[in-house]
Amino acid sequence: MAIANGTSTNLRSISASGHQLRPEALKTLGLAMSTQSANLCGSSSSGLSYLAIGSKDMGDEGVRSLCEGLEGSSGALLQHLDLAWKNISGEGAAAVGKAFSSSSNLRHLDLSRNEKIENGGLKALVDAARIRNEAATVLPSLEVLNIAECSLVGPAGVQSLMGLLGEGTRSKRLDLVVSSNPIGPAGCAVLSQLCSAESGSMVCKLLISKCAIGNEGIEALVSSSHPCTGMMALDIVENDITEIGAKSLAHSFIETFPDLVELKLAKNNIGGDGVESFFCAIQGKSHALDNLDLSCTNCGVEGLRAALRSSNISTLRLFGNKLGSDGLDAAALLLRGGHPSIVNLDLGGQNSEEKSVVALLESIAQKTGCGFESKLAVLEIGGNEFGDAAMEALDRLKKAHPGLDVAHDKPVRDGEES
Repeated sequence: MAIANGTSTNLRSISASGHQLRPEALKTLGLAMSTQSANLCGSSSSGLSYLAIGSKDMGDEGVRSLCEGLEGSSGALLQHLDLAWKNISGEGAAAVGKAFSSSSNLRHLDLSRNEKIENGGLKALVDAARIRNEAATVLPSLEVLNIAECSLVGPAGVQSLMGLLGEGTRSKRLDLVVSSNPIGPAGCAVLSQLCSAESGSMVCKLLISKCAIGNEGIEALVSSSHPCTGMMALDIVENDITEIGAKSLAHSFIETFPDLVELKLAKNNIGGDGVESFFCAIQGKSHALDNLDLSCTNCGVEGLRAALRSSNISTLRLFGNKLGSDGLDAAALLLRGGHPSIVNLDLGGQNSEEKSVVALLESIAQKTGCGFESKLAVLEIGGNEFGDAAMEALDRLKKAHPGLDVAHDKPVRDGEES
């Protein structure tokens, strides 16, 4: 009642995921939020704006009941709606589209881990929103859409997004999470159309990890007719991309992604040649890339060298490449005194012997004659041998660089088991 009469304006969020509620209770909550919105004249500066509610047994009936209560107010004051893992299918998705079609408040919609949504469910959501809000931009204020793990298959799985993003005028680019859906290369080609519109990308951040796009999907992304202007982040982790795909990405990277700040390539076997090709393509050229994840890419020692010689990258992750002592020895030669541009560096998971860890730490500590002011602030070296000798080297490093934060494994003393 306090929500409904507007007296509970200090209650901004309800986080009750995992709690089972009857459909009647969910509808009552929806009606109360609609009444609150009316009493506050639709102002989103107060009132309930965040809702995460219901268990995995909520299902279509529960979602439909909640949305029926919200329909009259176009989603009330909600800015963030979390319906992840609620056993929703097409019926529930359509109810969400209908209730929030013209919401000027909804910024973040999470429908992830609802495996029954499938291709038809996403289409039902968009179609319901368009019918309710005919001739206008649907979900006009949406900034984040999470549809990861929704059993979207092939190009049809994401084609419906054209109806959400590909028509009308939107004032904001969308962060789109499609991860863990087998959309394949053809689905990637559809997403490419959204990212390379003539007026600029309709997507700000595209997360498509574990989507089985392969090298053909990379080719689809970089073969667009227009650059992906305005797109700032791309996550293509664990997509069966090889050296071939990495080279395709490298060849067109500057032209295709002029504004990309963050790129995640982890868990793709692109190899040393693929990594070197990428850095050769961007070296000495103007680009926005600042954050690069090459974890578990089989980059090899040469790939590590190419990465550490790069400029303008401030966050570099090379975790899990299992380069051994040779990898840290190579890094030590290139990190004397620190690094002029890298702020966060992850060299964990290389399975190096302690002597090479010591050599790396001592090299970074050597500031004399390096000719630059190191920007290195965080160094991760877990997953490498770390004992008393490394601890002593770390103490010396901290005296030279007191602001440097080093993450490492618990020291293993002589005679102890790691």
